[in-house]
Amino acid sequence: MQDIKMDYHINVQKIFIPKGQRVIITSDIHGNLMYLKGLLHKVAFSKEDILIIAGDIVEKGNKSLATLRYLIELQKTHQVYLVYGNVDARVIEHLVTPEIFYNRYCSRMQFWGHCIYKEMLMEQGMILPEKGKRSIHAVKIEETGTYKEVSIEEAWHCIREVYKKELQFIQNLPVILDAGDFLVTHAGLPSEAYQGLSPKEVEQMVGWRNFQDEGLYFSKYVFVGHWPVTIYKREHMDSSPIINREKKIISLDGGCVVKRDGQLNAVIFSDIASEKFEIVSYDDFPTARVLENSVGSKESFYIRWQDRHVEWIKDVDEGSIVRVLNTKEEHWIPKQYLWEEEDGLSCSDYTDYVLPLKAGEEVSVLGEYKKGYLVRKNGVLGWYFGLLEYLLF
Repeated sequence: MQDIKMDYHINVQKIFIPKGQRVIITSDIHGNLMYLKGLLHKVAFSKEDILIIAGDIVEKGNKSLATLRYLIELQKTHQVYLVYGNVDARVIEHLVTPEIFYNRYCSRMQFWGHCIYKEMLMEQGMILPEKGKRSIHAVKIEETGTYKEVSIEEAWHCIREVYKKELQFIQNLPVILDAGDFLVTHAGLPSEAYQGLSPKEVEQMVGWRNFQDEGLYFSKYVFVGHWPVTIYKREHMDSSPIINREKKIISLDGGCVVKRDGQLNAVIFSDIASEKFEIVSYDDFPTARVLENSVGSKESFYIRWQDRHVEWIKDVDEGSIVRVLNTKEEHWIPKQYLWEEEDGLSCSDYTDYVLPLKAGEEVSVLGEYKKGYLVRKNGVLGWYFGLLEYLLF
């Protein structure tokens, strides 16, 4: 590659979308190829449609290289447009020197148990020794076959030379997609007048947190991902897109890979001149039909990422009673929603909300416990305590 450094100068791709053409917009795939294919199958994506992906194509999931290659090939036969996200940019940024590359490699392995660099090396029969202990988060991937342990410099050179096509694909992605009637970027946009943004502003833009709450308003819709929608304060834990018609901001990130109960969201419209959107989501949790009516709870708690730090009190049945450090509230939490971080015990994206359901409705089953089921209906997570039957497809 001529220049391995990520170029944060404003790079905008303008596209024309005819009226009446279906547009599918998603984001934050994070190397989960199965979810991407599942979503495209669910929406019956075809060559007649336009697919737009609002960044974070790779990393955190364990099929990053395959996901990237799938989209490279799909773009040759279908109408596919992408912008880069912060983790996509980091793949390029951290190849500047062997030392920076190795630090990134180890940090990804410690937290996630895999990274796109490792996928590339293993494909070449290589492996790097890791420094630092893997966290409890890190997924252990069984490694089969014989791998040659190589030096940092050898691994760095291999990735830069063998994977030029894949790296250049990321490097050449725009930061903004301008479709005339709407804009797409990864995390946020300070203004519709994006032409004068500096490289520093662009770099900050792709990692923008909490964009929905910045008090910005637009004259046309701005689609973003990056900030999982469950982090925003809503009445219940909801993984479905946030469509703010007043601000004209649509947040897409359903927490695919990064959240235990994440889903991959898409917003679909058949006419760009209309503000009528269809929401479609995909996950691989088993589907069931509830057999009894369920009355929703009037009061509930919801532990978000911002309040994730908790203190263990005691174990009870299949979970633990913990104290939320920010609020001092004490709650019972299933063990699957608790994990150890460097600074202590954490829990997030959990609620005791009871979903209102009618017999015959279908739900995704996220967990089965002695006292009932954690289920999701139309993006909203909650408990169901009646009988259900699993559906086979």
